[in-house]
Amino acid sequence: MYKLAGKSMVKTSSFVPMVLLISAAFTLVMPFRLIQFIGYSVFLLICLSFIYAKILSKCIKVDRPISELKLACKEHAIITFSIKNHSPLPAFICYYADTAPYLYIFHNENSGLFTLRPRELHQVSYKISAQDRGLYTVGPVKVRTADPLGLFEIELEIPCELKITVRPARIKLHTITIPGFPQGALKITNPIYEDITMRRSVREYIPGDEQKRINWRLSAKFDSLFTNQYEESYDAPFFVYLNLAEEDYELKTRSYYSEKAIEIAASIVESSRRYKQRCGFAAYGTDFPYLKPHANQADVILDLLSLIKCVPGKLSYNPEVKLRHQLPAGTMLFVIGPREVEKYFAKVESDKEELNTENIKIRKKAANGI
Repeated sequence: MYKLAGKSMVKTSSFVPMVLLISAAFTLVMPFRLIQFIGYSVFLLICLSFIYAKILSKCIKVDRPISELKLACKEHAIITFSIKNHSPLPAFICYYADTAPYLYIFHNENSGLFTLRPRELHQVSYKISAQDRGLYTVGPVKVRTADPLGLFEIELEIPCELKITVRPARIKLHTITIPGFPQGALKITNPIYEDITMRRSVREYIPGDEQKRINWRLSAKFDSLFTNQYEESYDAPFFVYLNLAEEDYELKTRSYYSEKAIEIAASIVESSRRYKQRCGFAAYGTDFPYLKPHANQADVILDLLSLIKCVPGKLSYNPEVKLRHQLPAGTMLFVIGPREVEKYFAKVESDKEELNTENIKIRKKAANGI
């Protein structure tokens, strides 16, 4: 949270020195008391206006409730901040502007005019959207006002920056999870994945049930045999490999296809978070990141995908072979590159079946031979 006064500057109107000079000349030269009284009054009025402006410049502050924001490309978000006058003096005309370069501002509502009464809090909110992924900075907030006579202009610049991480655009792609190993977060109706630590219910005994499944306490209570039933679940860690080698993409479609590859990768990472699965990531791209599958790592990978770019070169190895023995057993490896993007577009054009990671052949059987 920011609550800052920032840099303040009080600018004197060009009219003030001239008025002071004329008033001083008349007061010193003219012997008439009325003229001297007027001269002293003008001087006093200018001094009071200056004091008024100095008080306002020290007492107007900005409060931004958050310092970081994350959203997907082309989604909308609401930016809010408040301007408060902590002084007992009103700011009759107050102009504000929140600097937000490279972002689309709806109806230009990041700037406007208002009046600040003594101790008043003015809340500002406006809607933004980003057309491209990346890291954006909103701020500083600029505020301009003046004393009631307009003799001294007050300019404030409050450095309350808001960091906005714009992640890849969300696309329609269903991630198929294929069973890995038992006792996980994914539910399945297959008895070979039963978790004996999680009893679901009991049922009447059926001839052929194993003795170790019999609930002897309940059976003794009701003088009839009952069999335990357990939850059936499995775990399937994700690992996403993203190929952003420039030479693997055709020049005329390189920008569009590479961006779509990033969006496909982001969709799979989002699925891992939704399914509560461990997720890892590697890429032939800027900084060549490599993250082993870990729990609660999806946000870190999505932040990487917000900034990653293509790099010169050509992928000279098969990720499926290279990663085969580096990943935990049961890991689902997803390789995304130009060929997978072409298959994605082909399925989009055919529009005959649901888009998923199986029918565009993204998943590779590379993790320990699964």
